[in-house]
Amino acid sequence: MKIFSILFKAEFKRFWSPAMIICAFGLIGFGLIPTIVLARSGWKTNVSSILQTADQFLSMFTFLIFSAGIVGTDIKNGWVRTLLVRAVTRQQYVVTKMLVVFTATVIVYVACICISMTILSFNPKIEIILDLSTTAIFVTLKLAHIFLLITISTMVSCFILGAFNSLFVYAWMTLDMLLNFLITRKYWDVEWMNTIRDYIFPSGFDDAMKAITANIVFPYSELLWGCAALLLFFAAALVSMNNAVIDVGSE
Repeated sequence: MKIFSILFKAEFKRFWSPAMIICAFGLIGFGLIPTIVLARSGWKTNVSSILQTADQFLSMFTFLIFSAGIVGTDIKNGWVRTLLVRAVTRQQYVVTKMLVVFTATVIVYVACICISMTILSFNPKIEIILDLSTTAIFVTLKLAHIFLLITISTMVSCFILGAFNSLFVYAWMTLDMLLNFLITRKYWDVEWMNTIRDYIFPSGFDDAMKAITANIVFPYSELLWGCAALLLFFAAALVSMNNAVIDVGSE
């Protein structure tokens, strides 16, 4: 645990470069767009609605920017070799990197929500309802989905040097959205397409959030599928790190 603590502090400090700090502020500002629109409308709203609208503008871009080159950049510049000379294992390194990116994403997400709540509180026409149980479930599933995406990005980054892993994951997610659109609009009765879609990109946590938002029966199957995908890709990320070639970086 001591090594994890020291490594986490070092990697967290390295993560917040001036460029990344600027990106974080830009992402928070981008995530406040729906709040500004809502503040002008004067509608009654609840906390879970604020979370959902901020999430639509924020989480995808935050994940793609923060996880870009999560491992590949360190391999390319030789930082991984420097760490492995010391008493740090590959597993400790890759888990720490995932936790650092996850923590940074949560910080930006929470900061955006807190600023949103503050802005709306100054408008007397807006009534904010604290639906604690729904909000807690939504936040938990959202964080689980974010960690799943970071895990997938980490796995890809072990083989793709630089920041191109985010582009690969984005293309993968775009394919999933395209297939989902085709199934919803035209091929909803084609069983094999629905089955393939579940395996192309794991969306169990995201589907569970949609089910809870729509007040459908509690999504046990979606939650189990999300947990299975998270464990599978977490194991795949560890295996990928073990097989990563770290002697290809520049001197």
